[in-house]
Amino acid sequence: MPNQTTKLRAAVVGLGWPGMQHLKGYTADPRSEVIAVCDLDETQVEKVATEHKIPNTYTNHLEMLENKDIDAVSVCLPNFLHAPISIDALNAGKHVLCEKPPARSAQEAKAMADAATENGKTLMYALVQRFDGSSQKVKRLVTDGELGDIYFGKAAYVRRRGIPIGREGWFVDRDRSGGGALIDIGVHALDCIWWLMNSPRPVEVMGASYSHFGHLVPDDVKYDVDDGTFAQIRFENGATIILETTWALNLPGDNYIKIAGTKAGVSLNPFTLYTEANGKEVDKPLDAPSINGFDEEVKHFVECIVEGKEPISSAEQGIMLMQMLDGIYESAEKGQSVSIADLSATKG
Repeated sequence: MPNQTTKLRAAVVGLGWPGMQHLKGYTADPRSEVIAVCDLDETQVEKVATEHKIPNTYTNHLEMLENKDIDAVSVCLPNFLHAPISIDALNAGKHVLCEKPPARSAQEAKAMADAATENGKTLMYALVQRFDGSSQKVKRLVTDGELGDIYFGKAAYVRRRGIPIGREGWFVDRDRSGGGALIDIGVHALDCIWWLMNSPRPVEVMGASYSHFGHLVPDDVKYDVDDGTFAQIRFENGATIILETTWALNLPGDNYIKIAGTKAGVSLNPFTLYTEANGKEVDKPLDAPSINGFDEEVKHFVECIVEGKEPISSAEQGIMLMQMLDGIYESAEKGQSVSIADLSATKG
């Protein structure tokens, strides 16, 4: 942990769009600075370093991790690199902020959490929708008891057409991505609604996955992932979540989160509180603070390191989130519901 007279010195690995948002987040926080960047694309590394006056550049993350001046690393890479590079960074004594999804599986997420514990370092996941202004406001309503006991939620991240390919087609190659629409964009909707419902422990999932739109990608690109997945998740406290997520669907695109409690309910789109007064139903429009979610998540990460706090998107939550995704995929393959406990026992 840096002392209070010095800035947290960060490195960013992976200089695509997410990596640049992390870089901007560190720069916006007066308690931190970016002192190193790393990417396989040497031209991009030099360009970013020059534009942002970053002193250290690398094309090999292991060489970068030898730099003792680095306190923390943002891992902004394809899914198959999340676990190995995060673990390398944690073993090198660096704190880690890893982009979503946590990993390709709960097993990988557990290995990452174990490395953080063994090295006494912070591991946080960059689940940016938790830091959106509307999400933050709803979380305060939930915490203050305005909704009562939360027992139902419904979330969707649905694209009519929008299949990503990625460099060398990694997004649509299950070996490298861990899955398709569910693990790519569905993870955003699921994590946000789960967090708003106070992150209850999942116990059972029922999922159905489909892959009908491979014809939309080039013929020479391997395509063996889901482009549509739908699920129901049951939790230890009795609550239920219904999830819809697609890259491609012959219906209009949609993006919403709705949660219902014993006193009131909330929709994030439209941003509305559903309650009652004097025995009558009341729909109350809500206003969300205008904040940059990426800046806020990086700010939270820095704060956790400087002040020794537990991240709201912790390593333990990363394991449970991946257990839900694993369970949905396994349920879809088996055609029956799956117990999270049975899944954990089978896969260690």
